Amino acid sequence: MSKRDAIAAIILAAGSSSRMAHGYHKLLLPLGEKPVLAYVLDATLQSQVAHVFVITGHQSPQITAALHNYSDNNKISLQENPAYTQGMSTSLHTGIQAIRTHNNALHYTGAIVLLGDQPFISARLLDTLIATRQQTGKRIVAPCYHGKRGNPVLFDASLFAELSTVTGDEGGRSVIAHHPDEIESVELGDALAQHDVDTWEAYQAALVAWQQQQNGLKESNDGDI
Repeated sequence: MSKRDAIAAIILAAGSSSRMAHGYHKLLLPLGEKPVLAYVLDATLQSQVAHVFVITGHQSPQITAALHNYSDNNKISLQENPAYTQGMSTSLHTGIQAIRTHNNALHYTGAIVLLGDQPFISARLLDTLIATRQQTGKRIVAPCYHGKRGNPVLFDASLFAELSTVTGDEGGRSVIAHHPDEIESVELGDALAQHDVDTWEAYQAALVAWQQQQNGLKESNDGDI
């Protein structure tokens, strides 16, 4: 039986949160009743992505415990990166290797690389990246806001080998730079999707934005008959 073509997701969640104040792990900070990382995971699970590889490192046991509600979800694999202190590239390598060795009926034709600290990423954005790749045939698809490229980024499987050679504290930035003609941008109407919870101030801003979202949802529901 032939394998079904599919897109994977790699959520980079191994960093040490070095810029976050008070020693907090940014991915474990709460937004409402869930940690920051759970919002990224939920958006990915609600999208057309076939399987999600969450790459852990710093405080890996705590991350695993925070995601205990997802332990029965067979669309999720948690992969620990023991070399996470050597930079983001090592987590990317861990994700690519996990995709290559994942034993199921799927043939992964690409992967979306997400940052675990962007809680306002939506399933709609991820699905738009996938649809744009299908429509254009471009090997790299990324969101763009006012001319500035952001995250997450979809990479074609033909770039996995090159992504596996990246070193240091970067994701696929150098690979993107090497293939300027292979990039398709998706314009974002709202910059909130690019907001990352990297510092205490950024987290406070995320709390305000999240509350505004909740108030907007409540007002919308109150208006229903």
